[in-house]
Amino acid sequence: MPRSHALAAALHEEVQWLLDCKREPTGVTVALHHAAAIAEATASGVLPLAEGQRQLLNALSVAETLDAASRGA
Repeated sequence: MPRSHALAAALHEEVQWLLDCKREPTGVTVALHHAAAIAEATASGVLPLAEGQRQLLNALSVAETLDAASRGA
């Protein structure tokens, strides 16, 4: 599960970058933070791999949808 740990770390870095830029959480930031928590839970074995992957993809889909909506796409 080293990839899951790396993914969680990358998502946390992205969340921090967004917070540094915007100073307040947006829906995208919250969705990415949730995705990072899911990746951590999957990497640590709290969530089974298949369930973690499903939840992670859902959280990333929400982040993508919110980002597109905020840009008027």
